Amino acid sequence: MVAGTKFGADPHVTTIDFVNGMNSSGLNAQQFNRLGNDNAALFGVDLAQRLNEIITRQFRIGFLVEQDPDPNNRVTLSSEFKDALGLPRPEISYNISDYTRQGTVAAYRMRKLIFDKMGATDFTHRAPDPSSDSPGRFEEIIDGQSVTLTYGGAGHIMGTYRMGDDPKTSVVDSFQRSHDHRNLYLVGSGTFPTGGTANPTLTLSALALRTADSIAGDLKSQG
Repeated sequence: MVAGTKFGADPHVTTIDFVNGMNSSGLNAQQFNRLGNDNAALFGVDLAQRLNEIITRQFRIGFLVEQDPDPNNRVTLSSEFKDALGLPRPEISYNISDYTRQGTVAAYRMRKLIFDKMGATDFTHRAPDPSSDSPGRFEEIIDGQSVTLTYGGAGHIMGTYRMGDDPKTSVVDSFQRSHDHRNLYLVGSGTFPTGGTANPTLTLSALALRTADSIAGDLKSQG
């Protein structure tokens, strides 16, 4: 498994290494290189043969860990920083709870169990400097040893104009209609007050259909 580097996860990391002559994966070192040079940059038949040899023996394990809702995790407008138009920049406050941290610990234990049973080599990489400014880094004592763990987002853009019944604590109602402007609908995953571990597409689609039905019903009643 190769994952957690700035280039993403395999097969991308290994491919980039052998195309560009890098060694982020740890798999493009001299002992793996038939040309006898460290960090070889391969192409053509040599590249295809080397990637076939390595990637067909790799697999990736990913864990999705649930996050419990926390009112302190929020996006607000910065009182200090502004963009080129003079508008306040977004300010993100985010941390994970002990519940989520322990879920990550459970995932670590499961990963180790699977790899140990298979006799597989773990190529998960983390930033080498513990003092580096990595917001996803934290330390946990696991089975008597200090272990550095990291987490990252899945890239699903959700939240910031949440739905709810109270205009004081939400932007839209359950039909994604703005509390402030009754003819304005904000349809999207930005209305999610919280989210699960998996992709938001089905929930987003269900909400969009519900909003469409509401709009159609309003137009029919007015006609």
